[in-house]
Amino acid sequence: MNAKYIFLDVDGTLVNFQSKIPSSTVDALKKAQQNGHKVIIATGRQKSQIYPWLLEKVEFDGILACCGAYLEYRGKEIYESVCSPEKLEYIIDFFHEHNIFYFLQTKGPLYTEPQDLPKIRNFMIERGNPPELIDSVIGDTVTTTEPKSLTCVEKLAYYDSPFGIEEIKSLLGDYFEVVTYSLGKAPEGKPETFHGEINFDGTSKATGIKKFMEIVGAPLSDTIAVGDSGNDLEMIKFASIGVAMGNASEDVKVAADLVTTGIDEDGIYNAFVKLGLI
Repeated sequence: MNAKYIFLDVDGTLVNFQSKIPSSTVDALKKAQQNGHKVIIATGRQKSQIYPWLLEKVEFDGILACCGAYLEYRGKEIYESVCSPEKLEYIIDFFHEHNIFYFLQTKGPLYTEPQDLPKIRNFMIERGNPPELIDSVIGDTVTTTEPKSLTCVEKLAYYDSPFGIEEIKSLLGDYFEVVTYSLGKAPEGKPETFHGEINFDGTSKATGIKKFMEIVGAPLSDTIAVGDSGNDLEMIKFASIGVAMGNASEDVKVAADLVTTGIDEDGIYNAFVKLGLI
């Protein structure tokens, strides 16, 4: 078997919503690497939001962060794309007009406006997220009163929009790719589709995989993608083999070539065995 490039989502795939990685998952990742395969984080998180303890447990071969806007291979940055100044100003004005609070993601710190940080923290508490998960997401946050001046924004997340995903897509235009928010469940009475993540200029985990494979010089036929939520859908469809976790949303399961067991039921290990990786 050729060396496979295995792109793995973090939240709900590698790490559960209690901020723990199953020991069977660590075992599977290390065994796959011993067999010559490459394991690559593929997350909507920015690089600085990836759990440090996760990077210590497994020596990943690469990182795809901010849904493909940032790529790293063997510890070195190989690609980055950022939002244009004009589009950043446009979307911030849109958020202000509709009282939507948001995060701006970069390869360094997370940015938000001063009045939005407590709102986002409360939102995550309402979702039932444990403190360690909240800290990993918003721990490295810088507040700014001049968000439009930033030139390093790779992606953003927004909360409590008055518009659903499809409506906000049509309002924002083709430059912005909108998917459902991937961390945990929505608070009671607040539909999942009214919170989301936004990529820029056609960027997605799928385009990130394409760019990654072009740069490392390996064929797309050697790609495997594993995920559970809305921002994983495109890479599940794009990779040569798409794997949905047993805890995945229904649309991800439908798109996948293989549905494994849940994250806490040895889902990664079972998938790797099924695929002959270990």
